[in-house]
Amino acid sequence: MTFIVRMGLIGLLLWVQSQDTSKAGTELLAFDLNEMPADVISRFGRPDTVDDSLPNYRSWFFKRGAQDEHDFGYILCFRRSDDKLVSVTRNFEPEVLVDHLFPEGSFSVRYWPSDQNPQFGVRIRALSRGRLLLAMGCDKEGMPCGQLVLVHSSVVPVFFPWLDR
Repeated sequence: MTFIVRMGLIGLLLWVQSQDTSKAGTELLAFDLNEMPADVISRFGRPDTVDDSLPNYRSWFFKRGAQDEHDFGYILCFRRSDDKLVSVTRNFEPEVLVDHLFPEGSFSVRYWPSDQNPQFGVRIRALSRGRLLLAMGCDKEGMPCGQLVLVHSSVVPVFFPWLDR
């Protein structure tokens, strides 16, 4: 084979491997939501954008994992009072299956604006150390998900008050 054909096959193999979403979102489970900014920088590098507009929280935006140059693959939110990480959001475009993160019997389903008037479903899985994993807009098995959120239960009333009812 010629060098160009070999390089093309290697490129194709790398592209196919990058499209594997069978374990999408599992990296969120590595966060314990006690991380400080220096911990995140050592793991992710510096953020692409920072939003300092909220008085009690600061958000870091990372393009890593985003398909579109205008989107962000990850959004990490820190509480200003103690500088601790309180949530990690992972955006997927295109949407992916996340059933492997929500084994049967490990989650509940809630709806916005209410369970009696369901318009938007969320799978909620309680994890250790007060962490919750949310599959936004994805209330059924086999349903693709565009956003996962790992959030500390202490900030759910602030970020998702409709889940705290």
